[in-house]
Amino acid sequence: MDRRSLIKRLGLGAILGTLPGANILQAATQPAGIAGKKRVLRFAHLTDVHLEPELNAPKGLAACLHHIQSQKDQPSFIMNTGDCIMDALKQPKDRVETQWQLWHGLMKSDNSLPLEYCIGNHDCWGAGQTTDPLYGKKYALDKMHLEKPYRSFDKVGWHFIVLDSIQTKADGTWYTCTLDDEQFAWLEQDLAAHTDKPVIVVSHVPIVSAATVVVDNKFKEEQGYVLGLGSMHIDAPRIVALFDKHPNVKLCLSGHIHLYEQIMYNGVTYISNGACSGDWWKGMRYRTDNGYAMVNLYDDGSFDNTYIPYGWKV
Repeated sequence: MDRRSLIKRLGLGAILGTLPGANILQAATQPAGIAGKKRVLRFAHLTDVHLEPELNAPKGLAACLHHIQSQKDQPSFIMNTGDCIMDALKQPKDRVETQWQLWHGLMKSDNSLPLEYCIGNHDCWGAGQTTDPLYGKKYALDKMHLEKPYRSFDKVGWHFIVLDSIQTKADGTWYTCTLDDEQFAWLEQDLAAHTDKPVIVVSHVPIVSAATVVVDNKFKEEQGYVLGLGSMHIDAPRIVALFDKHPNVKLCLSGHIHLYEQIMYNGVTYISNGACSGDWWKGMRYRTDNGYAMVNLYDDGSFDNTYIPYGWKV
């Protein structure tokens, strides 16, 4: 496939994952693995909480956390892929601080599981306060206790890569969805150094998405489907080309679009799990309920992902 035509030519298999009633089809695409494979890790994927004092969001997050921890087969940690708070991009500092205090209060009172973070667009403080030392990603890094917005780590035989999808535009305003050149060079080096383990890549914004194209974007008569700079990774072709060189890249997990979809392309499965907040705490987002996912990783490099609505209603 011509990678420059990646989005145009995703094909029927990609579209199916976005259609109502597609869960059965999605389940059928999970890697089969080998007889006698052993699960080595189980974790919860939580994304797009958009926590704020209003809209019963604190009760919703607490209900989700309780649901995760009440599973008979419990996860060992929570992978959070960003947009923890409702919004920092356009808010004054006191409002941002209120949201983060609420987040950490609930994580202390209602969660006993370790938490891994990935920065989302709404976690970045972009209200124009460029002289404040916490401006931009620094606020989120401070609240997430992270040194850098991207990193990697190993867990029981799997290599995790956490990417930073959110960059400022050329004019300095927020935001576009891409990896800057420094981060991409780091990704090349990190993948080259970890060819002996199956790899899971985590990002806030989908690297490859069908739902973004056919469900949640505008169609223009003269141009066809038009993606905004904030919809999915605009540098998907070069990331996919890099993954083509590393067959041990197995799974890419993301959030951002508040929709549940699953795509397989060139041996890599791209999964966007739905949002804890659903339609920003106003109900379900299209046909995707408020929820989270449970992800199992196996010693043979296979995995499974189950999206779980936790029963939250407006």
